[in-house]
Amino acid sequence: MTFEIEILEEKKNPLVDRTEIKFRIDHFGESVPNRLEVKKKLAAMQGAKLEFTIIRNIKSHFGGSYSMGRGMVYENADELKYYEPFHIQVRNLDPDTRSEIYKLKRKGEPYQQLFGY
Repeated sequence: MTFEIEILEEKKNPLVDRTEIKFRIDHFGESVPNRLEVKKKLAAMQGAKLEFTIIRNIKSHFGGSYSMGRGMVYENADELKYYEPFHIQVRNLDPDTRSEIYKLKRKGEPYQQLFGY
């Protein structure tokens, strides 16, 4: 899948130790790329660690060949764990790890080690 990411706005938030990014994804003639592909490309563009990059949301526009999104690049894992909700952290993982976390959470077993940070 080929798509281009254009960063529209980048804001450093020193209180939270993160960089907040608004971006546009151009995907002419194709479906909206999944969150993991966008996360990998955005982390590579920012020179950040993949584990500390979070895609908050991606909104597609009906009939358009572009989508808008917001992402966060954190400096450390403690800030990421504190400020990002659990469901957003889980959405930014691959599907196998995601299902394993939900399975362990239902059983009441520890699952934090599966996040990778």
